[in-house]
Amino acid sequence: MSAEFGNIVRQWATAVPAIAKSGALTPVGPRALAALAGSYRRYGPSPAMLLAASAIRYPDRVAVIDERGQLTYRELQRRSETIAAALFAYAPGVRSVGIVCRNHRGFVEALGAGAQLGAELIFINTELPAAQLRAILHRHNPDVLIFDEEYAETVEASEFGGLRVLAWHESGPTADLRTLDDLAGQRHPMPPPVRRPVKLTLLTSGTTGLAKGVPRAVKPLALALVTVTAMATVRLRSRDRVLVAPPFFHGFGLAALLGPLALGGTAICRRRFDARVALDDVARHRVSVVFAVPVMLQRLLAVPEVREAAARSTIRLIVTGAAPISPATISAVHEVFGPILINGYGSTEAGVVSIASQAELVAAPNTAGRPALGVSVRILRPDRSVAATGETGEIFVRSALEYTGYTPEVAVRTSGKEVIDGHVNTGDMGHVDAAGKLFIEGRSDDMIVSGGENVFPGEVENRLSEHPGLTDAVVVGVPDPEFGQALHAFVVAAPGATPPTKDDLKSHLRAELERYKVPKQFTVLSEIPRNASGKVLRAQLPVPNAAST
Repeated sequence: MSAEFGNIVRQWATAVPAIAKSGALTPVGPRALAALAGSYRRYGPSPAMLLAASAIRYPDRVAVIDERGQLTYRELQRRSETIAAALFAYAPGVRSVGIVCRNHRGFVEALGAGAQLGAELIFINTELPAAQLRAILHRHNPDVLIFDEEYAETVEASEFGGLRVLAWHESGPTADLRTLDDLAGQRHPMPPPVRRPVKLTLLTSGTTGLAKGVPRAVKPLALALVTVTAMATVRLRSRDRVLVAPPFFHGFGLAALLGPLALGGTAICRRRFDARVALDDVARHRVSVVFAVPVMLQRLLAVPEVREAAARSTIRLIVTGAAPISPATISAVHEVFGPILINGYGSTEAGVVSIASQAELVAAPNTAGRPALGVSVRILRPDRSVAATGETGEIFVRSALEYTGYTPEVAVRTSGKEVIDGHVNTGDMGHVDAAGKLFIEGRSDDMIVSGGENVFPGEVENRLSEHPGLTDAVVVGVPDPEFGQALHAFVVAAPGATPPTKDDLKSHLRAELERYKVPKQFTVLSEIPRNASGKVLRAQLPVPNAAST
């Protein structure tokens, strides 16, 4: 039996009982069944249907908790319906809705209302500089823009011509600017049923330039396969109270939000992540599942009271993803919270690629796990022949969430991602072992060639992160007259600790790595610049110089 076939059998075998325990298959009465059928006819297989189904099954359960309090499924559904009707009244024929919201109920209401209209949902990065946000608005030009008040000046400066609606706001409504609360209090005829697949457009991270849009109409089969994969590993339940820390606009955050809402669970969120507040929320709301990107886990672990909080907590599962996580961070999570960590790997273009279970991370902290159902992973050499088992190459992925290119305006100016036999190039390097588990070794464009040797920074960064005096590290290549490129490390010292010396760090690295993988210079920073999903913003790193430590 091949590793790929064995993986499929294994996932289905674990997913079926997990789905049964999740509450998703709990029988409903005839009236609820008729309501579910009616909602499907109106909304089709879309996020609107997921929210409507939970409102029918669990109307009085709490759906969302944020800084403003809590919102039940009945309240969320009613508000989404009235907002959708109002949007259709003010912008008949609306085909696209842009959302620039942090993590709060307004994002969920905008998502639900836009999906009820059958509109393309464009999830826009809340961390974009003003100039990039204006460029994104010009490029996508949605019919409706729902945004938080903090972006009002940028939206005004962009001369956006569509319908503007405020989501989170501190000041009151103005005569020329509507709010979600205002729309939720109005009464208009219901919009017509959705007649086309709802398209979701996610933006790439934009770490090397203006973020690109990846539009995708999620098909029922693709949704089913992703759901089975998630249930086989994550095993969410309808009674789970889930802390969703990653930004909702990101693919990982969006999946983390929709997972509990689809099952009738409770999503707990904050507009900005704060590690101490997150630990308080875990205790106050008896959180059972935590979704967080790696840098958020590092901040949680840095809170002095984290061990006491972990000992009292009801957390049974922590799920991470969206950015690389070091084996040192995985080990620290295991030490403090127990072996309850799951790590997902994917990309905006490819969707969910693989998930590493708790047991797999205990056995091999550096694995990205096994491919998701419906996903084919190929490791290709530079000549695009298939690499052997264990051989490093570029990772190409084909999934049911098929990649069809970037938004047309971007596709005209760029070559897009390389696609071979339906497999899209993720831009990552890695290998697959004999058991079919995937291992990520770094970005192909981050590879450093020093003295003729290929070095992937991730390996060096992981080793640096194991030093007790450091909490974070990133390694880059800089021009060198002798070697072509030399390695330069940026490190962050542990709180209250004296930064390790260059000689100490070199000695630490040489104990495990070849000499050519040891950086020549080290620069101590207060923090590594990262985007909202935890990816390093290399362009914002200071220019290395000879005076570095």
